[in-house]
This record gives sequence, structure tokens and C-alpha cells, in this order.
Amino acid sequence: MSDLATPRKTQIHAAAAALFSRNGFHATSVRDIGDEVGMQGASLYAHIESKDDLLWQIVADSADRFFAAIDPIVSSNRTTVQKIREAVVAHVTVITDDLDAAAVYSTEWRHLSDGRCEAFAKKRDEYEQRFRGLIDTAMRERLVNVADARLATLFVLSALNWIYQWYRPDGRLTADELGRLMADYVFDGLRRRTG
Repeated sequence: MSDLATPRKTQIHAAAAALFSRNGFHATSVRDIGDEVGMQGASLYAHIESKDDLLWQIVADSADRFFAAIDPIVSSNRTTVQKIREAVVAHVTVITDDLDAAAVYSTEWRHLSDGRCEAFAKKRDEYEQRFRGLIDTAMRERLVNVADARLATLFVLSALNWIYQWYRPDGRLTADELGRLMADYVFDGLRRRTG
């Protein structure tokens, strides 16, 4: 969605995501972002339209990454169980690839202007529907013991979205290992019990 072709724009985008994540959108000024990338606050406007626009770019780019990760899985010929597991791993990977953007996507989106807030909510709901479709299919195939696909979807995504709070890239688990463990926890928690 954003034009991150220039290194300077990429730096500004990353600095804004880090500051919004750490301090919050309202507590971060354009001057703070400029200081982070070694520019005068006023010079920053040669590269951005506004602080609001930066927030929109961060959440919209994050949404695009989530869709790019899950859409090939949903449309694949894999089994439903494989799709759910791979969707969880893909979601975790998007979060761990850019923890600052994931934090902004998860919490700071509410500071978007009205029109953009509605557009973001629509994209978020569309993404949630991808996961819900997988859980609905698993319910129909009697693979999971779930009474309400919507609540199960919210449970799964809420658990995954909070990873940005505690995951550390230099910790004992790689992002891929974490994704696979989370897939185990999610699927084993939903799986149908027999006997």
C-alpha cells in the first residue's frame, strides 16, 4: 500500500512503527520520528503526508502481509488440518517478522481517522473470515469440537496477536519453532476428543 521504494521512506516507516509501538501514537510526535531517523521534523514532510498517514501505512501494510501469508494456504489443496496449522504458523511469522508493526496493527489502529478506521476494520474482518472459514470446515468435517466458529476464531487470533508482547527474536525459540508450537497448542485445544 505504501511507497517504501526509497531507503529513507523505509527508515521513516520503521522508526514510526517502533515509536508508535513503544510510546503510542498520540505520545509520538513528528519531531520524535525525525529525531529517530536523523532529520528535522519539518524535513520529514518531504517524505510523508502526515503522522496519520504513517499510521495508516503501517496497519495497511501489515494487513497486506497477513493476507499474502494466508491466502495461498486457504486456496491450496492441503487437508483442513494442514491448512489450520499452516495458517497459524503463517500468522505467527508475520508477527515475528516485524514486532513493532504487529504491535501497531494490534493496538494503535484505533487512532486512525474515521474513514480509515472503518476501512481497517473491514480488512480485519475479511482476514478473520479466512480463519473462520477454516474452522467452519473443520467443524463440518468433525475434526474439532467447537460450538461456535466465530468465538473459536477470536480465541485463536487473540492468542496469536498477543505474541508481539513477549516474543524475543534472540530468545530460545526461533519464529518457526514458535509458530509450530502455537499451531500444536491451537489445534490440540480445538481437536475433537474421541472415546
